Amino acid sequence: MKLRRIIAAICAASICIGCISGCAGDDSSSDSEAETVNYYNGKDVDTGWTWGNAQIVGGGFIPGIVYNPTEEGVAYAKTDMGGAYRWNKETSRWDCITDCIGADDWNLNGIESVATDPIEPNRVYLACGTYSNLGKGAIFVSEDYGSNWVKVDLPFGLGGNEVGRGAGERLMVDPNDNSILYFGTRTNGLYRSKDYGMTWEEVTSFPTKGNYSDSGYPLGITWIAFDKSSSEKGEATKTIFAGVALSGDDNVFRSDDGGETWTAIAGSNPDKKHSYYPQQGKISNGKLYVTYANGSFPNQVTLGKVYRIDVATSAVEDISPQKHAYCGLDVNGDMIVVSTVCNWSPEDNIYVSYDGGNTWNGFWDYATGDKHYEMNVDNAPWLYWHGELKLGWWTSAIAINPFNTEELLYGTGATIYGTSNLSAVKGGTVNIDVRAMGIEECAMFDIVSPSDPNGPEIYTILGDLYGFRHDDVTKPPQEHFGDFPATSLAVADDAAQYVVRATSSGDKPVIYSKDYGATWEYVATLPEGIARDAGGQVAIACDGSSIIWQPGTMGTNAYRTTDFGETWEVCDGLPINAKLLADGVNPNTYYATYDGTFYISKDAGKTFTILTTFLIPNFDWVANNNVEGEIWLGISGGGVYKLDVAAATIERATDKVSQADAIGLGKAADGQTHMVIYILGEANEEGWGVYQSIDGGATWKKLNDDTERWGNVNHCISGDPKVYGRVYISTNGRGIIMGNENK
Repeated sequence: MKLRRIIAAICAASICIGCISGCAGDDSSSDSEAETVNYYNGKDVDTGWTWGNAQIVGGGFIPGIVYNPTEEGVAYAKTDMGGAYRWNKETSRWDCITDCIGADDWNLNGIESVATDPIEPNRVYLACGTYSNLGKGAIFVSEDYGSNWVKVDLPFGLGGNEVGRGAGERLMVDPNDNSILYFGTRTNGLYRSKDYGMTWEEVTSFPTKGNYSDSGYPLGITWIAFDKSSSEKGEATKTIFAGVALSGDDNVFRSDDGGETWTAIAGSNPDKKHSYYPQQGKISNGKLYVTYANGSFPNQVTLGKVYRIDVATSAVEDISPQKHAYCGLDVNGDMIVVSTVCNWSPEDNIYVSYDGGNTWNGFWDYATGDKHYEMNVDNAPWLYWHGELKLGWWTSAIAINPFNTEELLYGTGATIYGTSNLSAVKGGTVNIDVRAMGIEECAMFDIVSPSDPNGPEIYTILGDLYGFRHDDVTKPPQEHFGDFPATSLAVADDAAQYVVRATSSGDKPVIYSKDYGATWEYVATLPEGIARDAGGQVAIACDGSSIIWQPGTMGTNAYRTTDFGETWEVCDGLPINAKLLADGVNPNTYYATYDGTFYISKDAGKTFTILTTFLIPNFDWVANNNVEGEIWLGISGGGVYKLDVAAATIERATDKVSQADAIGLGKAADGQTHMVIYILGEANEEGWGVYQSIDGGATWKKLNDDTERWGNVNHCISGDPKVYGRVYISTNGRGIIMGNENK
């Protein structure tokens, strides 16, 4: 059910309160009614479907992990483009707490910062915004661990996926008076809330907004830290610190009067001429610890420092373990953990000190290269990259469990690793394993579910990790494709051992497999004049007997091969840059479309002729693999259409569908002869969502509710032709969303 509550607040500094899907008013001050959306403890509507993920486990950058210091088992992880997660201590998995963010607000799915309340652990806050130039950011406020949210709009953008996203937490709760929060922005200075995040105003006394940018992205204020001991409980904390990306001057600032005035700490910039920027800062036992790098991680940085600053005197000490750039940081008493960044050869390191930074032990020895750790990646075996395991890269998230200092979690560019015997760093072997279960943060490009029962359940292509063969969607894949990013993937539907990919890198941009993607080979040759890195689109006959490749190079013809690239010939009659599709039943039949005209080939792509024309040039399409010559079209703003190849006609299936951004087919329901049709779009005037038709498009059912929106959903959906009531959806940041009809 949906919960409603009235929140009376005066919106300061043009910041207003809204519901999760939008602002409840304009930028003027007003009383506001805010609707919270329950999506964690229970669904709004019982659609009869259960939603989750086809498993990869991780796959993307985890820039921040935060434990609550007062309630055991409460922890949060943020991602740069795939939302936020909460640790579920009952299941020992992470649960996404931002799936109610939908396509309209997709830019809010990048998390700039997360703050957990140390006084009332049920309270949690998110600073949301993926790219600062694509819309205004927002603060999400929850009183129930992220089960329900109120969205507070900001008048400026945030950069959860921009340069500098590995910085410390910019959003922090005052540990003495938890109604007070501070937020350090990238471009707009320091902001403060005095009413649990519901309204915000700029702290105009803060002396700088920062002056350092990289690749056009400002870093601004990179972290906030409170000295809890400077005030009594219930009073605003007096002593507050902030790090700023400021060149040419000291760049750590302090206030001793609750944020009313601020001064720079002398000597807090390790190199004013070239400038080191404070990445993260935390206070423990009267000391402020700060990590520095000489640039904006995750861009390449080379040098940095670890400083210890005495809170009482502001005296600065260099306690750097080695000559590196540093980012990740956490503290617990005199226990300090820091991570290096961008040390690619041989790899980054994690250093631990148990005496406040006087002495350090590394996970590996920089002088000798000896490793003091062992890694186990059974929970995500694909991390065994090309036969090699790395301790981590882009390690900015470091988190010591405050209730068990033997336990450390750290985020990398692809996963969360953890250990439960951290003290072994002093003279034993630290055991490290994957602890990202439940987090799915891949950017998916395509999902193909073949009909061949001997094949895998799905094939995928995606950013960064290239792609996978998923033998069992309930388990992470054993390995990724492991060569170059793919621009297109096609599977011989009736003989799924034949798979072909077009790639955007490498000397031979067409790669094929004859063993269900277990091994891959480059095509023997390329068509004359086709350059490397051509990318483009591929299609393969349903029995694997021929391949058509449309290179991505402008002005290039499509080519066909029947011998895996030993020979090529131009597809005669096919316009340049046409979109390709193989028939699901007849291996000699291909289709193509360009600028609203449909083409057909009945000789395995050798020649194409015009089949029919259509007024709309852009659409998604899929071939029925049970019926020769039956093609289904999904049109954004135009509904669902059926192309009957034999009759050369296109007819709208129903007027009940007003939008079909993506279309896919799956196994027929019991008692039905037609494959199930799935769309991403809108039917029956029920709003955007996932819809299913089991009767050839005559009637439609919505399968998700407003708590299941998954952020930036790509225009790609695939039913499973082997399992009725299963569908896969491609997202940009939430991996492979999988729906299953409840049995």
